Amino acid sequence: MARVVMVTDCRDVAFSEICGAIHKEADEIGHPITIEPIVAVENFSEFNAAFLTRLVAESYPAGTVIYTLVSKSSNMRPLHDVIWGETRSGHIFVGSNFGSFGWLARDLGIKHVYEIRDVPQKSFSGKTFIPPIVARIAADDTASLTAYPYEESKIDDTPFVEGTVAHVDNFGNVKITTEIDELPHGYPLALALNGTALCEAVHITNQIYLQPELGKIVAYRSTSFPDMTDIGMVRGNFAESHGIRVGDRLTWTIESSDKD
Repeated sequence: MARVVMVTDCRDVAFSEICGAIHKEADEIGHPITIEPIVAVENFSEFNAAFLTRLVAESYPAGTVIYTLVSKSSNMRPLHDVIWGETRSGHIFVGSNFGSFGWLARDLGIKHVYEIRDVPQKSFSGKTFIPPIVARIAADDTASLTAYPYEESKIDDTPFVEGTVAHVDNFGNVKITTEIDELPHGYPLALALNGTALCEAVHITNQIYLQPELGKIVAYRSTSFPDMTDIGMVRGNFAESHGIRVGDRLTWTIESSDKD
């Protein structure tokens, strides 16, 4: 059975409406589809969408259809392209070319990509127009969707600098685009948020839930990608306590330690 994963900031009844539209088309073409639980994106965050789209491809097997639908943070262009394609790893993606697929393209490479033409420029085309196309792609009924090859170089990317916060989970742990060095367990770090001193953290090499000190700030190799870092508070909400959001820059310097 075909599998669809939706990466979206439509987290309320709109998600159910989109799922219903996909299922309705799937029933009409006689091809059952499974829609996985929502992968919720920070509102108006192309960068968070790019990270989560890439993470879904890391987590799910080849053949999974990733439908990314996220509200644009700015409206600089009156029109936008809708694209669909396949990575070299065999993951299929579809959605507006808002920058959500750049990370995916860089890491996994593109096997082919096409433009979906004549997208109606009206409210919520992500429900009324694209879901039937998602169903057809999941059913491998794509003959009519390959008429307009799209240049891989035109897939928008969402640039970031080292230390950018890519995601904040429900526990307030943040995932940042910096690889932590092979530091000893318990090594102290001085954190800075957007260039301003924030607090101290320590590097750990085991699970955060094994730390005995409530409220302690800890940094560790990311559970998502090895070239990223996670920072959290032991049984507390680090991001909420320190006002950290996706798109902020969280960096550190290594403090002196008696372990030297």
